[in-house]
Amino acid sequence: MLPTYHVIVPERSDYAYSVTEQQLESHLARITARFEPGSEGNSPMRLTFDDGHASQFRYAFPLLQEHRVRAIFFAIVGWMDRRPDYMTWAQLREVAAAGHQVQSHGLSHRFLTACTDLELEEEVGVSRKELQQRLGMAVDAISMPYGRMDGRVIKACLAAGYTRIYTSAPKMPFRVGLEAQVLGRFMVKRSTTPADLDRILTVGRTALGFMNARYQGKLMLKRLLGDRLYHHLWGLWGSRKSLEEDVRKEY
Repeated sequence: MLPTYHVIVPERSDYAYSVTEQQLESHLARITARFEPGSEGNSPMRLTFDDGHASQFRYAFPLLQEHRVRAIFFAIVGWMDRRPDYMTWAQLREVAAAGHQVQSHGLSHRFLTACTDLELEEEVGVSRKELQQRLGMAVDAISMPYGRMDGRVIKACLAAGYTRIYTSAPKMPFRVGLEAQVLGRFMVKRSTTPADLDRILTVGRTALGFMNARYQGKLMLKRLLGDRLYHHLWGLWGSRKSLEEDVRKEY
């Protein structure tokens, strides 16, 4: 199961999905101790980053290079070069040139399940085309914004040309027809320890069942409250101040 990171900070933050440089380095040391680093250009992807936040380039990218660990960076395509706290296209090209993958996290980080057919086509199709044009390389994977997907979203992703669909559900990969895979991941939080990471990397059936049970409980709550209310309440619980306020001071 691939661990997934969002924001990397030099010092501990109140934001639930932030990880300090020191935490990330300890996690990378765990990964390299368990998996032999591959040769340049031929290394398996060991972790993923969602959103394309600028802190990933500033803090995570140098550590990944130092530890020779390759990652997938899922970029919110419409935010690149447009929002000050997110990466530029030049930075994304540098990340890709170093052997990491840059893939799609949609065009504007919308709930794909709430999009009209035209909006859905733009979110998954236009984002893939722009990434390929800007970076000059194939794009075949997409990370679901907020982890939301259904049969219509999967069909749209297949039609757009994706063969790998990543979600935030901690479950084993399973096939979607013959054209694509849906791949589960674990969302790393500020409270995730190196020992927790060991369990994620070597997750067994019992632990996986427990993770899935917790995730299904969250899904039931999301259906009950609705996406927008759930994420509003999650934001109030997960952070005592806004992500932008907390991270912008570092730039």
